[in-house]
Amino acid sequence: MKFGRVNVVAGALGLLLAGLGGMALGLTFDTYSVKDGNHLLSLVRFYLREGHSHGMPIALFNLMVGSLVDRLGLADRSKRLCSITAMVALVLPFGLALKGASGALSSFPPIGLIGVFGMLASVCFLLVGAFRMRSGADGQ
Repeated sequence: MKFGRVNVVAGALGLLLAGLGGMALGLTFDTYSVKDGNHLLSLVRFYLREGHSHGMPIALFNLMVGSLVDRLGLADRSKRLCSITAMVALVLPFGLALKGASGALSSFPPIGLIGVFGMLASVCFLLVGAFRMRSGADGQ
């Protein structure tokens, strides 16, 4: 595994952090989200929850990229870029959680947009690499 190892590590850390964030949200649910038997969702908790719920699948995406990137029919430079852009996708949940942690300010910069572009770029690399793979059991 030449390029995918960093994605596996990033994906595992992403799952851990998103899981801990979800646990913190769950442990504080009754304190901050329930009033007189009604469920209230503040904008702050909305963005924190979105950071958690986007973090899990993007971390899983990094695990997937980590297991596939070395098999793709791409040059080493493109494999490296695929790996890097997949990790950049983790900026999306981080930016959402930061916006929530900052009080959900309307003037907060769209940091998560960087992650969106990273995700799109890595998916494009995956598609191109998959179409260029030679037929065979391991894609090589």
